[in-house]
Amino acid sequence: MPRGLSTGVVLRRSLSNPSAPLRSLIARSQRRTQSPAARPERLSRRDQRGPVATQALKSQTRLSYPQRQKLLDAYASGVPVKQIAERFGVHRTTITQIATNAGVKMRSQTLSLSAREEACELYDGGRSLAQVAENLGVSPSAVRSAVLSCGGTLRPPGGRSAMSA
Repeated sequence: MPRGLSTGVVLRRSLSNPSAPLRSLIARSQRRTQSPAARPERLSRRDQRGPVATQALKSQTRLSYPQRQKLLDAYASGVPVKQIAERFGVHRTTITQIATNAGVKMRSQTLSLSAREEACELYDGGRSLAQVAENLGVSPSAVRSAVLSCGGTLRPPGGRSAMSA
């Protein structure tokens, strides 16, 4: 041991910048008077839809059993998944997951033969995939699939500017 240094100085230097685990251990040893049962309970977070998970990166809505039943009823009656998602404040995939877990038969997302033919006619008439989709009330990808299944070809994206170039 160097001359002129007391053991207190050596200890102070070695503990002057403790690591995070050591600080945690020191803090826990100083709080031994508190038992885990004495900790205050965390208040559960709630919003207008019910309890909200707190540990997730994004707040998640927990649907109650009655809410799940209403969701399933809406799905079975043919309400579009997007509208159900907006009404209950959940993601579209949550709805399909709840319906699948409940054993509900998933709705077919393919277009009927007459709808496919109409989509092909509208697209061949010069409308965009998005315009045809809006007109038929389906997604642009459904229109794309309908056009390809009828033997049609897709125009390059970008509308008139891409066609004139």
